[in-house]
Amino acid sequence: MPKRPLLILSAVLFALMLFLRIELLAMSNRDLLLLQEWYDFLLQNGVKGLADGTFSNYPPAYLYLLWFTTLFGKWISPAIAIKLIPTAFDLLSAWMIYKIAQTRFNDDKPLLFAVIFLLLPTVMVNSTGWGQIDNTYTSFLLVCFYLILTKRPFWALAAFGAAFSFKAQAIFLLPFLGIMLLRKQVRWFDFFAIPIVYLVLPLPAVLIGRSWESIINLYVGQAGQFEDLSRNAPNLYVFIPNEYYHPMLEIGLGVFAISMLAWAWVNWRAQSPVSSRQIALTALVSAALVPFLLPKMHDRYFYPADVFSYTAALLAPELWFVPILFQVSSGIAYSAFLLGAHRAIVFIGALINTALVIVLVRSQARGLRE
Repeated sequence: MPKRPLLILSAVLFALMLFLRIELLAMSNRDLLLLQEWYDFLLQNGVKGLADGTFSNYPPAYLYLLWFTTLFGKWISPAIAIKLIPTAFDLLSAWMIYKIAQTRFNDDKPLLFAVIFLLLPTVMVNSTGWGQIDNTYTSFLLVCFYLILTKRPFWALAAFGAAFSFKAQAIFLLPFLGIMLLRKQVRWFDFFAIPIVYLVLPLPAVLIGRSWESIINLYVGQAGQFEDLSRNAPNLYVFIPNEYYHPMLEIGLGVFAISMLAWAWVNWRAQSPVSSRQIALTALVSAALVPFLLPKMHDRYFYPADVFSYTAALLAPELWFVPILFQVSSGIAYSAFLLGAHRAIVFIGALINTALVIVLVRSQARGLRE
C-alpha cells in the first residue's frame, strides 16, 4: 500500500486535468472570434495599440496580457494564446484553494482539493474551453477572501482592487466586504486600497497615450450595452419576457437594494463571533445573491458562486452538495450559448439557483445566531 495515497491520487487527477484541458483547447465559439480580433489589432499595432481605447471594451489589465501573448505569435496560434491567459489564472485560483484548505487541514488533502478544483467542469470550460476571463477577477477575489481569513484586510482590499481592474463583476463580492466592515474584520480606511490599485494598473496604457476618460467610463459603457433582463443567466429574470424590460429593471434594482440593506442590517445586529465558516458562507451568499437578484446578468456571472461554493464546502463540509448543484446550474446556462441548447433549459438552472440561494441565506443567518 502506498504511504501517501492522496498524493498519488492528486497526481493521477492532475494528469487527467491536463488531458481534458488539452482537448478543450480545440473548442471554438463566437466570443473567441471577437477576442481574436482584439489579438490581431495588438499584433498589428504592437504595444502602441494599448493607447487605443476603442478597439476593445475590456480594461487595460487584461489587454496588457493579451498584448504579451502576441509576442509569441510565431509559435502559438491566437486562439490558444487567448485561452492560455485564463488557464494560467486557474493555477492562481488553485493555489488559493490550497492555501485556504491549509487553514483547516494539515495533510495532503489541500493539494487534492486544489487539483479537484482544476477539474471542475465550469472552471475548465470557462477558461480553457471558452477563453473567457471570469477566473481572472475571481482568482483575485479568492486572494481577497484568503487575506481576510488570515487577518490582512488592507492587502485583501488591494486584491479586490486588482479584481475590479479586470472586470466590473468583481462587485459581486462587494456586499461581503461591506459585511466584513460591519463585523470589524475590515477597517474603513482599507477601502482606499481599491481606487489606488484601480488607478495604478492603467498607468502604463495612459503613459503610452490612452485617455483617462476612456478608462474611467469603461464600465459605464458596459452597463448600458444590452437591454436584456437575462442573457441566459440562471436567475428568476429568465422567466420574464423581455418586453417588460424597463419596468422590471427598476423593480429588480429596487428589490436588490432593499435585500442588500436588510442582509446588512441582520449581519450588523449579530453578536456571534466571526468564524472562518461564517466568513466563507458570507462570501458565498454575496457571490450568489447579487447575480441572482440583479437583472441584466449573463450566463457566466455565477462563476464566482461556482468557485466560492467550493471554498465554502471546504470550511463548512455539511454544504458538500452546494458546489455540485452550482456546477449543474452553471453548466446548464453555458450549454445555451456553447451547445445551442434551447433557452428553456436555463429555467432548470434558475430553479436550482433559487433553492440554493434560499438554503445559503438560511445557513448564513443561522450561523449568526450561534
